[in-house]
Amino acid sequence: MPRVLNAALSVLLLSVVFPLVTTFGRHSVLVRIYLVVAVLPVLLVVGLCLASALRPGSLGRAARRARRR
Repeated sequence: MPRVLNAALSVLLLSVVFPLVTTFGRHSVLVRIYLVVAVLPVLLVVGLCLASALRPGSLGRAARRARRR
């Protein structure tokens, strides 16, 4: 079930970001800067959700390895 949830969450977030990216060229420079700053964390979460959906437990193992250092 977590795999399906993570995959669905990544699809949902991408469906929110996709319209912003397709109309990126129509906005002013200040709005473009704001969009880049706002979209980067969302894309990071999408990447983490996809990584968790593809290999469950890999993010937890990576966090434990980082804490040991």
